[in-house]
Amino acid sequence: MSVNPSHASYRPDIDGLRAIAVLSVVLFHGFPQIFKGGFIGVDIFFVLSGYLISRIIFEQLNQGRFNFLDFYARRIKRIFPALLIVLAVAYIAGWFTLLADEYGQLGQHIAAGSAFISNFVLWGEAGYFDNSSHTKPLLHLWSLGIEEQFYIVWPLLLWLAAKLRFSLFALTVILAGLSFYLNVTGMKSDAVATFYSPQTRIWELLLGSSLAWCALYKKDGLTDVAMFYGKWSRSPITVVDEARLRKRMANVLSCIGFIVLIYGLIRINRDLQFPGKWALIPVLGTACIVAAGPLAWLNTKILSNKVLVWFGLISYPLYLWHWPLLSFAWIVEASPPSVLVRLGLIVLSIALAWLTYRLIERPIRFGKHGGLKVCLLIVLMLILGGVGLGTFNERGFPFRKNVQLADALYTSEAHNLEAKLVAGYRNYVGGEPSHSSKPVVLIVGDSYNANWSVGLSTLIDVKQYDIVSISYLGCKVSVAPEKIIAIAREQKFERYCQPFELLINDPSVIRRLAAVMLVSYRPFEYDVNRFRFDILRELKKKNSQFDLFVFGNYFQLDSDKYSSCEKLMYRTGRRAELCLELADYPKKQTSRETLPFYPRDLKFTYVDLIGLTCHEDKTGCPTEAQGVPFISDSHHLNATFIAKLMRDLQTTQSVKLEDLGLRKYLVNRSGP
Repeated sequence: MSVNPSHASYRPDIDGLRAIAVLSVVLFHGFPQIFKGGFIGVDIFFVLSGYLISRIIFEQLNQGRFNFLDFYARRIKRIFPALLIVLAVAYIAGWFTLLADEYGQLGQHIAAGSAFISNFVLWGEAGYFDNSSHTKPLLHLWSLGIEEQFYIVWPLLLWLAAKLRFSLFALTVILAGLSFYLNVTGMKSDAVATFYSPQTRIWELLLGSSLAWCALYKKDGLTDVAMFYGKWSRSPITVVDEARLRKRMANVLSCIGFIVLIYGLIRINRDLQFPGKWALIPVLGTACIVAAGPLAWLNTKILSNKVLVWFGLISYPLYLWHWPLLSFAWIVEASPPSVLVRLGLIVLSIALAWLTYRLIERPIRFGKHGGLKVCLLIVLMLILGGVGLGTFNERGFPFRKNVQLADALYTSEAHNLEAKLVAGYRNYVGGEPSHSSKPVVLIVGDSYNANWSVGLSTLIDVKQYDIVSISYLGCKVSVAPEKIIAIAREQKFERYCQPFELLINDPSVIRRLAAVMLVSYRPFEYDVNRFRFDILRELKKKNSQFDLFVFGNYFQLDSDKYSSCEKLMYRTGRRAELCLELADYPKKQTSRETLPFYPRDLKFTYVDLIGLTCHEDKTGCPTEAQGVPFISDSHHLNATFIAKLMRDLQTTQSVKLEDLGLRKYLVNRSGP
């Protein structure tokens, strides 16, 4: 390679490669279903960063003029200006658009971005390809974190190696090999950590570093190969032949690199185990193109094209701008933005990138007062990081106007209704004398038990019945001779298991048992319910007269769909009926689902909430009670809604309730 790693030998083809890298990432983020492999653009960046930074360090170490302060000052002037602007704009935009939890997370990510540890923070949250990633406007800073961590450690290692007269190339190869090994093996144990971890990604930058070493110390590499070819073929190589052969080999190498990159963009997708071995494709493709040198035909005619070079020059600010714009659009709409919106935002990000490059980057990087600029940039970054951390600690400043407006959708009256229900509920047996003579209605279940007990207690006639509410949440339940045992799976569940065991074995409760109402997340899932059979049979042995009711689940959403539903309610002012548009719970629980799991001898009655309350179309289902949405999270019903649901059933579906045998336990009350 005839590459002189000095500023004078600027390579426009490198900027062309930068353009391919950034455009790949931008198109992937904008249209992930079309440009499925575009995220490998980050791996192209890694190789180029390792090459460009290392060639500067190698040359200066070789000349004995490497200076840490000068090196890091240049890095600060290169990286800080655009990053400061994007972080500040993201913070301001978040103030007016994000809810408290979102804004708190944004503050944390701003603090992490300013300290260049975004990859570690994101590592602890979720994977890069998880569904929640589009709601993180600064997700893309993970790669910047890895590059900066490389910039901090690598110069020091090279300086020490040079002082100790250890081969710089050997150090590069050894560390790259170790990092690649950790990358491949890490995919088997923790794919998220392998994606975000510097030690499993650094090999990509180090491969670029090895290219930089060759550019400085083996710049006649293609000549050597040509001479070797001449000896092997036993034909004399003239100067003209040598030049022609060198160019031909450079063209072949560049062509191979292009083919490999194109293959990677087409073949690699988010479903593969990436990085792992798949990362070799973009890394080796980039390495081949860089190694071919600036005179290869594809490098000269394509990568050095003025359009690509222009995109390469603005690649850094373009990378910073594009994702926050797309992410904020997704957050505000609580759904993927339209194609036109995404196209418009990409065009806007290009315009902002050019303005940032011309008006901010270049004036700060070049010109006078370099030391003062560096100090000012450091101070501003520290301030911005502190503001982000403070926002995180203050939980996103819930006093902000847009948060208050969002909370207003859950009116104070609705909040008070729910609060009154919870405050007014008590376990009518717990703490009372055991000689009560009233029949017992036992409400039992998992985490569903709390809200169901509160809701049902407003309608059960407490003048006629005592209510016992117990939860087996987190308990390992088994039947011993003459006793039901509940052991906490973890210490935090003891507060459920000890009362459960006490009450389920209480002779006074069992003797007076009139009804058992079973509520749970999945009432017909065998693995969850099989221990319930034994419990219910044990109760039947001691009292065969009680009625058993199994309450079917209502609509549920997975956590990502619920988050979208919640944000849509907040931001659009639409009510909870829109949640049903995202729900995927079966419309009806049928007898086919019940019979395999609940033996006939238990003689249970299934209360099909959806079948009793919904029209044929699920959009006709009730979804709120006096401003309180039907769900408090992705699958738990609110107590206020449960009370309304059961009251409506009692007043409008009396025949069905009579058939179920449920009506005799309820009284008609107006209002929750």
